[in-house]
This record gives sequence, structure tokens and C-alpha cells, in this order.
Amino acid sequence: MNDQIWKKWYPYIGWPEDIEEPDTTPPHALESVSEEFRDKDAIIYYGNRIKYGEFFDHVCRFAGGLSEYLERGDRISFFMPNCPQFNIGYFGAISNGMIAVHTNVMYTERELEYQLNHSGARAIVTLDILYDRVRAVLDRTGLEYVILTSLRDFISPSARRFIPMLHEQEIREKENVLYFNDLLKHSPKRPEKDLKPEDVASLTYTGGTTGRAKGAVYTHRNLMIDAKIFSACLDIRRGEDVFSGLMPMFHGNGIWTSNMNVFMNGGTVVLFPYFDAGEFISAIETYGITQIHCVPTHLVAIVNHPYSKTADFSSVRVISVGSAPVPVELLKEVKALMPNATVIEQWGLTEAAIIGTSNPVHGVIKVGSAGLPVPTVEMRIMDPGTDNPLPPGEENIGEIVLRSKKIIREYWNDPEKTREAIKDGWLYTGDMGYMDEDGYIYIVDRKKDMIIAGGFNIYPSEVEEVLYMHPKVKECAVIGVPDKYRGETVKAFIVLKEGETATEEEIVEFARKHLASYKVPRIIEFRDELPKSPVGKILRRILREEERKKFEGS
Repeated sequence: MNDQIWKKWYPYIGWPEDIEEPDTTPPHALESVSEEFRDKDAIIYYGNRIKYGEFFDHVCRFAGGLSEYLERGDRISFFMPNCPQFNIGYFGAISNGMIAVHTNVMYTERELEYQLNHSGARAIVTLDILYDRVRAVLDRTGLEYVILTSLRDFISPSARRFIPMLHEQEIREKENVLYFNDLLKHSPKRPEKDLKPEDVASLTYTGGTTGRAKGAVYTHRNLMIDAKIFSACLDIRRGEDVFSGLMPMFHGNGIWTSNMNVFMNGGTVVLFPYFDAGEFISAIETYGITQIHCVPTHLVAIVNHPYSKTADFSSVRVISVGSAPVPVELLKEVKALMPNATVIEQWGLTEAAIIGTSNPVHGVIKVGSAGLPVPTVEMRIMDPGTDNPLPPGEENIGEIVLRSKKIIREYWNDPEKTREAIKDGWLYTGDMGYMDEDGYIYIVDRKKDMIIAGGFNIYPSEVEEVLYMHPKVKECAVIGVPDKYRGETVKAFIVLKEGETATEEEIVEFARKHLASYKVPRIIEFRDELPKSPVGKILRRILREEERKKFEGS
């Protein structure tokens, strides 16, 4: 595994052998890009177009206002969906040497309180409609300032009456409350001259699926290196591409796909605070989106939307998909709708600064594969029993580990978890997979998602792939449920396409034709919808928890 067999393809697919160490930081890079593309659209948000010159001026003014209240190294939480204030505030904060904390808008008060205290945030930037949640935890945190804004801000006046969720909430409390628009009235402050690539830029908290969420520490160096990797792997065309700002910036993926990838390349981002398939399709046509970054459930919604049958998708050039494998049948439907687009699957994780592998835009795309390790990444498949490297081959499934100069250096204030995840420079991902003879990586499943039934290892994604082949199935999720005889048994949760009906027997018989008997779901449950994360990823853990409670109560 030390010969890095995947690198033999780099010259043919246009990927660099390595990524040079950055000699600058994102705020300084944005300053240069804004001078080069001053009169070009940086952000499009519900009809409002913000040019690069205006965008950078907002960034500098926000930085100037913020510097009156916070100091270098202070943490500032961003608790909001995608909107221009997130991009402006993020760059304004890190240009001052402050540390941006990405806070999930789906957090409950308990989760919000934990993250604010764990990160030591002194300030939070949030929406008026989210203020009640912040106010509820204010006295139990170290927050000194709440910076408020509204989704109505930065929207063209003509569009305001058509956009839902835009009612303004009156805030009576004035103590400790600042207003985003007031900070933009300050004199502009350019990025700190002595900012260094190794300085901490932001904290991105993992999903907390294995306990309390952990704060992944990103440096300016991490941000710059990954932006360059994305640029190469997605064939980003400087000054030309129009990006879908769909992936939320409070999530690791959105830091790059709705933010860094755009502004480091002079691109334009069309921001979406929430996902609506009809609105998204309309935006593709209106603004000529060329780069779509999404998860499979977004594609499911698009291909099943009535607008998709007549929409013009000719502008779409690249669709990069992460978080879960793309079912083959879904891939066929997407290609039929968007024949000009190259659809590539990618894989990564927060601790690796998001991207770890990618199929090439120009080169061999292996359906079902997460692609090749990207530049700077060295990868191994480790035997979970012996912790020794496994050779290439479909039969050699193990834990995926990687080493790169772009992985996080630590979890914030958590040396124990850091030692568990990073061993001798290798990041242990918890994902199971294998490498083929060409160096392509195949993700089999999360180690914790694997089902052990009667001594057999069953990977939910394989069963789900088969279920997605059924013409009536829109979405599905497979988990192991407690079984007193087999230890675990396979249960499938099914969402049918609109207007379709099916029986449990019909689904089981279909699965029998394509799976070994021990992999066939023994239990089928039909649902109207499946639990999803804010980025649209189906949450098996929620389903497992429901089943565990049922089992314990029986």
C-alpha cells in the first residue's frame, strides 16, 4: 500500500502530483481575487447580486466593526443557514485572526449550549428568528455579544414578498445585542498583515454520532490546500463557474462548496438557505449554474419533481455527490436529465478537511466507487483485527485510514479523542472499504453501521443499492435490529414514489432475486419520510435508536 498506485492516473486526469504549501491565507487571497474580479458577481441571493468589490468591502467593514468588541483568537459562532451574512461574517472574522465556530441551525438548546461552552465562544452571529434559542442559553454560556441579522437583509425588495420564513422578529432586549447592518457601517479594516497559514481559522463540529460532537480545528492552511484540491478535482474554471450554494456552511462540506471553492477561484455562488427542489431547478435555469454539490437525497428530489421533465439543465457541467453512495438507478435518471453533466462521487470527512477521494471529471469514472485518493492524500486499508495494511482486492475489506498535510491537527480541547483518531499521523476514519487494483476506493459502510446476523457481516449500503433498483422505491434505509436468535436481523425502511403502492412480500421477493439469503431484509416498514441531517443525509442512527427502544420495551 506504500506505492500509491492511484498516482499513476494523475497525469491523464489533470490532477497535480502534489499541492504546494500555501504562502497566503484565505482573507488575503480574497483581497486579490476581489481586485481581479471587482465587477463580477460573487453572490446571488434571491435576485440580489453582490459584486466582488462590494463583497470585499462588506467583509472589511464587518471586520472593522467586530474588532471593537473581540480580539484576535476569540471564538465567534455562526448560527445561521446559508445567506450572504454568513460569507461576509466568516471572512470578516478570520481576517481579524478570530476563530469562526460553525454551529448547526438544527441544534437544540442543549446542543447549542454545549458547543458554545466547549468552544468558548464570546460572540454569536444569528438570525432574529433563531434568537429565542440563543436567549434561552445565554446565561449558561460565556457569550458576551449577540449579533443579529435577518433573512430579509440582502434580498432584493421585489423578491421579499415571495420568500417564506422571512417574518422579522422584534427583539426587545438591547443589552449585549449588536446588529449586523450596524457593523457594516464601520470603517473598513483590511486583513491582518501578520496572519499566517498555520493560524487557526475555524472550528467545525462533527455530527456527534458517537457521543458529544467534537470540534475539528481548521487552520488557514487547511482551507487553502483543500480549496486547491477541489479546484483540480472538480475542474473549476477560474472566473467562469457558477456554484450551487446548497450545502450549508455550518457543515464542513459547505465551508468549501458554498464558500471557499467559489471565492478562491473568482466564481459566483447562488445561495440557498434551505432546499426546495422546484426553487433549485428554477435557479439552475435562471442563473446558469455549472457546478452542483449535493447529496443523493437532493438528486432524488430533483428527478422526482415535475419541473424536471421540462427544465433546461444544459448549463450544468459537474455534479459532485458526497455523504452516501449514489444508487445506480438514480445515477441513470440524473444522466438522462442532465446529459451535459459529469456526475462524480466523492468521499471525505470533517477531520480530513472534507475531501479524501474523488472520481475524476476527465478520466475513468467507476460507478459505485468513491474515486481515487486526491492529491496530498496517502491511503491504506487496514485489517480491523490486526491493524495491518491489506492489499488491493474486493475481498480485502478493512478500515480506511489516511495521511495528509491537510488533515486536522487536533480536536479542540480534546487530546484524548485526538489520540484515538490520529495515530502516528494516520487518521482512522471509521469507514469500511477496499481498494481495487487501479487505486480506486470503494466505501462499503461505516464500521458502526455493519450488521452482524448469524455470524455474517452485512453492509447496509449493499442492501440499499438493491432496494433502489425496485421501480417503486423512492428512498430507503437499512439497519440491523436486535434479534434474540440471530443477534441482529435486517430491517428496511421504505419510502415509495408518489402514487405507488407495494407490499412487504413484494419488496422481500424482489430482494431475494439479487441478494444472498442472509442479506435479504426480514422486516419491511413503509414510511412517508426518513429522518435526515441538515445536509440531507439519511440518519440510520435515529432509526436504530427507535428500534432499540422498541426492543427494550418488548
